[in-house]
Amino acid sequence: MKYLQYIFWTLLIIVPCLFTILIYNDKITQNSPIYYRQGVQFYNDGNYADAFYNFSKIKRISPLYAMALYKQAKSAQKIGDYKTAALKYDLFLKKMPESVFSTNARLNLAKSYYYLKQYDNARIEFEKLEQNNNLSTDEIFFLGLIERNYDIEKAAQYFRKYLDIALNEENSGKYYVIGCAKELSSLGIELSNDDMKLIGIAYFNEHKYQEALEYFSKLPVEICWDYLVLANHYSGSKVIAKKLIEEGFKTYAKHAEENKLNEIYNIYVSYLSGNRLKNWQQIEKLVRENKLKGIDYVFYKLAEISPREKSVVYYREIYQNYQKSRYAAEALWNLIWYAYKKNDYISVEKLSLKHLKIYKKVNSTPKVIFWLGKTYLKQNKIQEAHNVFNKLITRYPDDYYGLRAASILGKKNDFWETSKNNKLPTDKAEIDFPISTADVDIKDLKLINTLFNMGDYEVWLDADFTNPIVESWFEFKKGKKSRSIVLARDEISKMEIKAPVISAVYKLAYPVYMTKEINISGEKLEIDPFLIASIIREESYYNENARSRTGAIGLMQLMPQTANYMLNRLNVSNTADIEDIRTNLYLGSNYLKYLKDKFNNDLYVVTAYNGGEGAAGKWTKKFNGEDYDEFIEDIPYDETRNYVKKVFRTYQMYKKIYK
Repeated sequence: MKYLQYIFWTLLIIVPCLFTILIYNDKITQNSPIYYRQGVQFYNDGNYADAFYNFSKIKRISPLYAMALYKQAKSAQKIGDYKTAALKYDLFLKKMPESVFSTNARLNLAKSYYYLKQYDNARIEFEKLEQNNNLSTDEIFFLGLIERNYDIEKAAQYFRKYLDIALNEENSGKYYVIGCAKELSSLGIELSNDDMKLIGIAYFNEHKYQEALEYFSKLPVEICWDYLVLANHYSGSKVIAKKLIEEGFKTYAKHAEENKLNEIYNIYVSYLSGNRLKNWQQIEKLVRENKLKGIDYVFYKLAEISPREKSVVYYREIYQNYQKSRYAAEALWNLIWYAYKKNDYISVEKLSLKHLKIYKKVNSTPKVIFWLGKTYLKQNKIQEAHNVFNKLITRYPDDYYGLRAASILGKKNDFWETSKNNKLPTDKAEIDFPISTADVDIKDLKLINTLFNMGDYEVWLDADFTNPIVESWFEFKKGKKSRSIVLARDEISKMEIKAPVISAVYKLAYPVYMTKEINISGEKLEIDPFLIASIIREESYYNENARSRTGAIGLMQLMPQTANYMLNRLNVSNTADIEDIRTNLYLGSNYLKYLKDKFNNDLYVVTAYNGGEGAAGKWTKKFNGEDYDEFIEDIPYDETRNYVKKVFRTYQMYKKIYK
């Protein structure tokens, strides 16, 4: 009996306790997502103190506790409380030592120790990252800063390593380049010639030419002649630059980097009096006499400005004697085009097949395939043409030439025709997160999805993997329109097998913004909104603050004189701000309407928008109206020719994605 009483009283005490714990835990489970979501909102709004407070209310027993620690650390770091940040990062790493966020947490822990001047602790954390091969370029810079307190020579090695990587062409634009150059120069060690050249190039690449000259001028001229010339030219000391060029062709140019030497050839041509053709012929003579690099580049420049019969000689010289040149594939394409225009279809086929055999995948490949197909059509070899076009569509479905091939096979004659009845779909402006493109472990994906559901999208950027499509999506969400488009565009170009055209990556590469305003403009002016959107994408990538080297302004890249002409034509005050996105859209759309009324041909309108109505008028008068493909390929201005292709590719892609 006593035994039963003992059990009864035990249950009477334990059951209510368990019940209370369950209720408490359930309350925590319910409240934690609320606190986390509020914390994310505060964090995104830049209110880091309130974000920290909300994240700190999440209890230890919550499944969100570890990530709350991480977000507390980030919030503290944002307001400069590195002591708290270090504490929270350390706690997070103890809770989740092997998570996809561990590398980023350890990196920020190391940086927090550095800012707290706890260099021993910072060094330990950075070395852990180094051992796991998780050390990025910027962390190399921080290691250099830390080593200043221990080993000056080791610090110098880190700074040199950072600059070596950061100044690489593919890794340009690193954040700490100038800081690193200053650190290396202030270590108090004797700088070698290599060090001074490295520091000089760091300043040069950041367009700080006077600072660059301070280092280049201390070096023997043969070591940095090319940079000396360019730094003097771009800093305005053109007399010195010209003298250096003329003195250096015989003695120093042989040591120059080839791309810099080609740049110097262009500069020297601009210094010479007389016409461009004679000037480039003078460069050719100098290059031959001194046996300098870049003769293939000089031939290519001569080919571009010489009469057609002579240009063919230069293109043939490049193709036959410099097949590994970066200009060889394009030179061969020009020979193909020359043969096509002379109706020499046997040579077109022969040269095209050679091009496709030698140059597997270069910029001119889809163009060569397309015109081989057109050549077969000219010869009435229908099946061969269809085979070639199908190959082009399979390999380059989103390329201008792939889209043209699809149009030809589909027997559609409206490739360059637009419709005033089209509408941009306002309900499709939002883009879903491209989770299907992410190669992520299911456990990590589950956690990330949980955080996404609470609005914490930025957490993806803290994870230990990179995905340009996802990064593009984040830039899209942050309103960084141009950056988002470029990331998605570049990723598509790398795809061997293209994603479905309605996938997130294509919507990121070809987004629609300001749909209401563009639709209204299109309807009012009887212009296809897809065409307006295509012009905007190719002109500015939707960057309303864009300014070109030639002075074009804003969303639709209007030249000031064009904008002023339209202001007067539309009776709008000439004090209107043409950089304002709505004003820019209004003026640009009306300019399209003006060109449409003048040319009554969408292809000519787009040509004139870039090349100018005067030049476009001359080109269209010479055209017999038979083959628009030939008209485009014969546009004399490289920029305008490529622009027309880009706009109509974008126009067709917009229709595929959204219509």
